[in-house]
Amino acid sequence: MKKIFRKAVTVLGSTALIGATVAMAAAASYPEPFTSNTAIVVGANAAPSDNIAAASIASNLDANAVSGAVTTVSGGESFKLDKSSNHFNFNDAFGDVYSTLDSEDMDFLADGTYDDGTIDEDYEQTITVASQTLELFADNDYNDDEPTIGWKWSNTDSILTYVMEYDDTINFTEMEDTDLPLFGSEYYVLSAATDDSGTLELLDSAEKSVLTEGETVTVGDKTIFIEYISDTEVKFNVNGEITDKLEDHGSYELADETYIVANEILYSDKETGISKVEFSIGAGLMKLVSGEDIEINGEDIDGLTATFDSGASLTTITIAWASDDETFLTEENTITMPGFEKISLAFGGLDYADDSEMVSLENGETMTLSMDNFDLPLAFYNGTNGATSWLGEEDYRLVTAVATVSNYTTPSANLSANLTAGLDLVEDNRFIVTRLDDDLTEVETLYYEVKNIEYDGTDILLELTDLIGDNDLEFDALEEKDRGDLTVELIHVNNTRAYLNFTASSGSITFNKVVSDKGLVVTIPEKDGDDAWNISTAQTITFAEANEDEDVNGGESFTASVIYTSNDKMHVSTTNVSTEEVSSDNFIGYVPSDLASIVETDQSGDEYDFSIEYFGKEVTADVSVVADGSFTTATDAGVMTVMDDAVSTVSGKNLVVVGGSAINTVAADLLGGAYSEAMFTSITDVAAGEFLIQSFDRSGKTALLVAGYNAADTEKAVTYLLNNDVDTTVDMKMKGTSATSASLVTA
Repeated sequence: MKKIFRKAVTVLGSTALIGATVAMAAAASYPEPFTSNTAIVVGANAAPSDNIAAASIASNLDANAVSGAVTTVSGGESFKLDKSSNHFNFNDAFGDVYSTLDSEDMDFLADGTYDDGTIDEDYEQTITVASQTLELFADNDYNDDEPTIGWKWSNTDSILTYVMEYDDTINFTEMEDTDLPLFGSEYYVLSAATDDSGTLELLDSAEKSVLTEGETVTVGDKTIFIEYISDTEVKFNVNGEITDKLEDHGSYELADETYIVANEILYSDKETGISKVEFSIGAGLMKLVSGEDIEINGEDIDGLTATFDSGASLTTITIAWASDDETFLTEENTITMPGFEKISLAFGGLDYADDSEMVSLENGETMTLSMDNFDLPLAFYNGTNGATSWLGEEDYRLVTAVATVSNYTTPSANLSANLTAGLDLVEDNRFIVTRLDDDLTEVETLYYEVKNIEYDGTDILLELTDLIGDNDLEFDALEEKDRGDLTVELIHVNNTRAYLNFTASSGSITFNKVVSDKGLVVTIPEKDGDDAWNISTAQTITFAEANEDEDVNGGESFTASVIYTSNDKMHVSTTNVSTEEVSSDNFIGYVPSDLASIVETDQSGDEYDFSIEYFGKEVTADVSVVADGSFTTATDAGVMTVMDDAVSTVSGKNLVVVGGSAINTVAADLLGGAYSEAMFTSITDVAAGEFLIQSFDRSGKTALLVAGYNAADTEKAVTYLLNNDVDTTVDMKMKGTSATSASLVTA
């Protein structure tokens, strides 16, 4: 099932990422990817505690999963609005991918011939869906105002238009008593009147028969004979129900709301022969008056309108479907054209990548930009100087603005050098240098602190401490140092200041942009180390997604506004992404883009929490036009629990495997055959009193092993998993000794 909202560890209402160090790198990812399509596997002969532990995990995952329903289409013909060159994305309208559907797209719209009576005319069929946008909405009339991804049409908004167009004009009156092809079916034309606008009366699902006086025929579940007949009128007996007297083309509504129609009375007086009547039985009587709502069985179908281009010489029949009151198309709610009930629109949800990262702006006296690859103290508030702040953190100013060379004594460097990409720095300054490139693998980031500047007129010493790695730099002359494809050059120095210049063979060099682990580009204000940030006015942080081709910084941008609070702290006050309230003071929004990043804000406290779930890949929408299909909606069954000897029944699911290899055969398979406690210890290095949490790739899905040396140790492993930050990405291995203590195991 594709979820409406993606669940992941966030900073909202938690401390999962707060204060994270560079070494931690915000690795926690549990409960992903186990919030959907997951089964828990327990050994068939495991201790009762293993089953209790599995139930605890199931309860935890169900609480983190998004409840909902999924609609399944069966029968008929479905056409997905998708092209290899142009996928349907969030914030797209129907016409953005396919403006019109025709015979090349659906067999349902095949060209054909209207060939009955004196009419013999070729036709073409098309469907056009109105340009309504896929969005996040909340409406009192849908699902108790819960934010939902889908489409919302207001009263009278156009939804879909069906057109049948003939190669040449048709004489309108000649349509009477013919079978009219429409919507892939045939409708018997009872009458065709050339009044001011043109009127057709059709019998839906009509079955035509000839009945001889004195005989009985069976049509479906109905037994029919002639009760009375004259040269102008006839009465039918249908399952004992006697109709009114009907003239040619007269109709009568039966008790089961079907209709019988006297198409033609073939009367013969008793001396010359036997009387007959041609009749039709159909499910409903339709009246189509050009420019008005279609009438079925005497009731107007609000929002369904027929239009004929001419009452006398017909070239096109247009059936327009508009919203009656409000109409909602969502993952749980398929919509079908009323009346004819032949065409439907279905939404299968958004298809996200399997993994994501959380990027957040954490509030406080120091605001921190937290990402999967590293954390950056972004700005700090200094209440002693009014509504001002500086980039960086107290005692460590962050320099993000290019500076000109000034205030330097000897030694001087080659002034012909390129000085357009340099920084003027003092001790304790920090700086970010990012080489941007379309390819994320080519992006490079340097994050350094100026540890020491010394110059006594002869000797030079400049020390730079690497804050996201172990590549410290030391200069003892005006020289260059290479860091990857970036070159760092000391141009000028005196006893308090140093000027560094940066070059690269490709890409662009920036000082106020940071790139997250999956490629979200964050732009912060450009300030030098002495330039205050007026936080009394909202300051803008800009985020740029990749595009659908995964080119870094090539997609849509969105912003967050940072301001200080009454508690002299900094937080994100607003974002330009439209959001809806999912719970009290908690809001969610989707960036209107091909990547549809998810923005969350928690406004329950004085300082708001702000986070972004970023996938770094195009998100596609499963949108289909369905002809003659049927639909069933089922509620998500949640997380399943199975015994290890029944694991084949949950193939294709992510697994949480509870218990060690001596008691759980799936655990043994993951570990390569450790079928005893001794072998378990030999392979995992987990002994008595210890436990293991390890993730594996299993046929493209994730299997997370939660196992102890014995049952008591497995209980500790489960308790640790449910109460601590655990990285569940493949190839992670964690070893622990208590329910509160565990550490990563590195190769």
